[in-house]
Amino acid sequence: MQIDTPWALIPAHDEAPRIEAVLRALDLPVLVVDDRSSDDTAAVARSAGATVIASQEAGYAGTIRTGHRWLLHHGIQRVIQLDADGQHPPVAGDGLIAALDNANWVIGSRQGTDSPTSLGRRAGNRLLGLGVRALTGARLHDVTSGFWALDERALRLFASFTDDVADANVRVAALKAGLQVRELPVAMADRDSGVSMHDGWRGVRNLSRSVSAMWAAR
Repeated sequence: MQIDTPWALIPAHDEAPRIEAVLRALDLPVLVVDDRSSDDTAAVARSAGATVIASQEAGYAGTIRTGHRWLLHHGIQRVIQLDADGQHPPVAGDGLIAALDNANWVIGSRQGTDSPTSLGRRAGNRLLGLGVRALTGARLHDVTSGFWALDERALRLFASFTDDVADANVRVAALKAGLQVRELPVAMADRDSGVSMHDGWRGVRNLSRSVSAMWAAR
């Protein structure tokens, strides 16, 4: 059975202090995929009305892959995907979903907005963007953004990936598969607490893995 109503997908790891505000701002059914949190993320999400499942794989890429597969199994055809930390404004989700009328994958982009971005993330994004352009000819501005709208075709492609990262590599694979990819400017906030996977040594490690996965996807 196919379901016309869009859903929201939120991957979450140790986001108990932040996720409730995100969930309360969404006017959609929500699937939260809990990536082995050590805090009360799952309980907070359930109390706010979300459907909560445990990730079948560790890490961000595996967590969203678990979500994509669940959504497909339940007949969901359109989804917005956003982080649990509050940096992606839920109110912008309607615009991303509407843009799926002319695209398979719509990416919320910080480009052209006053969104705060760390130096490490800007540098990594620039490098990965150059790589995507070299491999596909497409110019994408926010290669690290995880604020997405996906149709069924994009969901099926992404659910089949096995990489442990999901940024430049999935963009290369999507473009080479013929998906229509579009970016929309969205002003985003910075995390008010916690640690981003794009900063510090964690960011360096993630960037290295992203470059390797992007090259493999060529």
